[in-house]
Amino acid sequence: MAEDILEKIVSHKKEEIHKAMCNTPIQELKAAAGNWKDNRSLYRALKNPGQIHVIAEIKRASPSRGDIRGDLDPAALAGAYERGGASALSVLTDKTFFKGSLNDLASAKRAVSIPVLRKDFVISEYQVYESAAAGADAVLLIVRILPQRQLEQLLDLCRELSMEALVEVHTRADLEAALKTGADLIGINNRNLASFETDINIAAEMAKAIGPGKIAVAASGISSRKHIEQNLKAKISRFLIGESLVRSDDPETFLKHLING
Repeated sequence: MAEDILEKIVSHKKEEIHKAMCNTPIQELKAAAGNWKDNRSLYRALKNPGQIHVIAEIKRASPSRGDIRGDLDPAALAGAYERGGASALSVLTDKTFFKGSLNDLASAKRAVSIPVLRKDFVISEYQVYESAAAGADAVLLIVRILPQRQLEQLLDLCRELSMEALVEVHTRADLEAALKTGADLIGINNRNLASFETDINIAAEMAKAIGPGKIAVAASGISSRKHIEQNLKAKISRFLIGESLVRSDDPETFLKHLING
């Protein structure tokens, strides 16, 4: 049986959180969580259905692809994305498997005026406070790694901290769990995080089951204007795009092409 990559990441994440709590007690994070006064709404940034919205990702590496651009400058790339028309940023902060950090997120946030999403494997309220202290406007919550009650609790905590959450799903069961929470932002991951196999048709199919007032964001495997147009036919106009942008020689121009054709 193939190794479950997601299970391996989450297991390591538990150890990582324990060590972090020993170095920085949660009370310190709670005190620091209100330091960033510049809260930006991801929902509002993506709300207008009459245009293409891209959450552009800052990503150094991945378990499936290895190094993507290890020497990237988060602030410079964030600026290029904003000039290219990004509605928001996503910053990979996992260190062990993606070579990111919260410093990447803080640097990106300072460089732009658009919302910044912390993309990581969030399994603890400690990480939500950590995200707020680093300046994240929103966090990614992956349904597959969170029991229903914990998913609801973490969403409530985000709201208490004036943050938002992009709730990630991959299967119909995931989507049902996400919708039960009342989440407004639903990220549909075309990638199976257990195997890292990708099928860009998944978002198009699952978006049909998301009701009015909710925002569906298609993620993974979207690397061309053709992919964008394919999703537009399924009435999906919001996208989270990472690797193809990071690998581009000119991310600003490539992003403009993805958005404008």
